[in-house]
Amino acid sequence: MKILIAVMTASLIGVAFVQFYLIGKSLKIEEEKFDRNASYALMRATDKLEKRHAAEAVIKKFDDDHFIPPPDFGRDTAFVFEHGDDFDFDINVIVKDDSNRIKINARNIRKLPAHPTALWIQKVDTIIQKKLVANVLKDLLADRDSIENKLNKDEIEKSLKEELSDGSIETDFYFGVHKLNEDRLILVKEGADTTELIKSKYRAPLFPRRIFASPYELIVYFPDKDYYIFKSLALMLAMSFVFIAVIAYAFYLTVRMFIRQKKLTEVKNDLINNITHEFKTPISTISIACEALGDPELAVNEKIVIRYSGIVREENERLKRLVESLLTTAALEKNGGSSLNLVKKEVSIDDVVNECVKSFRERGRADNFSIETIGIPSGITINGDKYHLINVIGNLIDNAIKYNLRAPDIKISVSTNDDYCKVEVKDNGIGIPRNEIDKIFETFYRIPTGNIHNVRGNGLGLSYCKNIVELHGGKIKVESKPNEGSAFIILLPIAGKKS
Repeated sequence: MKILIAVMTASLIGVAFVQFYLIGKSLKIEEEKFDRNASYALMRATDKLEKRHAAEAVIKKFDDDHFIPPPDFGRDTAFVFEHGDDFDFDINVIVKDDSNRIKINARNIRKLPAHPTALWIQKVDTIIQKKLVANVLKDLLADRDSIENKLNKDEIEKSLKEELSDGSIETDFYFGVHKLNEDRLILVKEGADTTELIKSKYRAPLFPRRIFASPYELIVYFPDKDYYIFKSLALMLAMSFVFIAVIAYAFYLTVRMFIRQKKLTEVKNDLINNITHEFKTPISTISIACEALGDPELAVNEKIVIRYSGIVREENERLKRLVESLLTTAALEKNGGSSLNLVKKEVSIDDVVNECVKSFRERGRADNFSIETIGIPSGITINGDKYHLINVIGNLIDNAIKYNLRAPDIKISVSTNDDYCKVEVKDNGIGIPRNEIDKIFETFYRIPTGNIHNVRGNGLGLSYCKNIVELHGGKIKVESKPNEGSAFIILLPIAGKKS
């Protein structure tokens, strides 16, 4: 069984280790995925911001005076300056007539047929090209320090939110714009922790194509990053913990069952040995007495016949008590003792104690032990089964006699405690170790003494006492010190006060 437990324990630890290792790897992979998506989203956002600013700058360069249409265009002619989501710049000329609507893209004007409109659009395209080329250098020089004035928190946040969402990142973030040559933050989202911003690894250059502009970078950090990554694996983590817990609990139950079965096997073997011994002794005694009574020479002696007849009677009673003890224990174990038929009525506790002590006093004179009753008041009645209550006190006295290395000295006292009657059986026996006190009331349990049991018993007495007392609504406890003796205390409800 030890080998089996060791193998099962090692296997369980191995499964748990592998599972936690895989979970750790999964968390690492999720973190790398988060970092990659966040970095890509940041680069796309900065690229979009730069294109948007470039497109807006180009649109502002157009002067409506350069694009006055010829008179023959009529009132239905319009010019449209537009850019798409990719910020490619288009100039469209829309001409309306009675039949349809024609949209002409300025980049494709050379494909148009010879027509005054097409010629005029060619002129427009030439003007645009010349004007843009002439202003490129001027823009680069004059606009190099105006980036800070063009930055907008809402615009940056919107771009970041869109790109992060496209990258499947739905968590709070804070950002800031870092001016590299001055090493300072020139723009910070409200509520951001600047220390965390400076430490963040999520960075991307801002407006890198502006050759003469000061270098900037956009920094982002995620305050709930760890929780977000952990949450993405929450279901897998929960299932792993549940399965490991179930396996561990099943393993615990299995081991406990093995230990219990082993204990029951040992108890069963011990019980069989003890019962065999308990039955063997009176049977042998009866057998010898019967042989003696069958001897013609001894049969004529009346005193010898009476003596051996008494022996047979005593041993027969002993066998009867043993059988009754086993049957009573079986009844108590079945359905919580409900199958045991207790005949309860009002009985005087002093009658119970005195009747029990009387049967032991005659035996005490022969076996050299003393029983003393102390302060037993009369008139205290309890609602109980007199027969079983006498057996309870008798079992305690019998144990006090058997488990003793010197002349047994037993004291029995009775007193009242609130609504309870207290019966105490105190001895000067070998005592009970502290770690065994909680086990002595278990069925078939006997304090281990190795392979030697020099005291006859079957482990039923104290279990029987506990069950009978509890069926009477009472309690039983023990106070003991090794080599100093034990005191068993029984509390029973007084009749008419507690049931």
